Amino acid sequence: MSDADRIKELQEQVRQLDVKAEHSERRAQRLEQERDQWEKKYEETHEKWMKSQAELEQIQETMQGL
Repeated sequence: MSDADRIKELQEQVRQLDVKAEHSERRAQRLEQERDQWEKKYEETHEKWMKSQAELEQIQETMQGL
């Protein structure tokens, strides 16, 4: 194999690695976005749960006063 052929082969390998790296970066970004969405959903759900707990406590206090 000549030096020119070896250089071409190495360039192709580098190009393929670049493509794989870009694909991995895009996947990582998608996963980060998905994680952020799940965190937001968790926070919203937790907030609703806390409000429900407070309402339940108020109802219990009201019923005890009857």
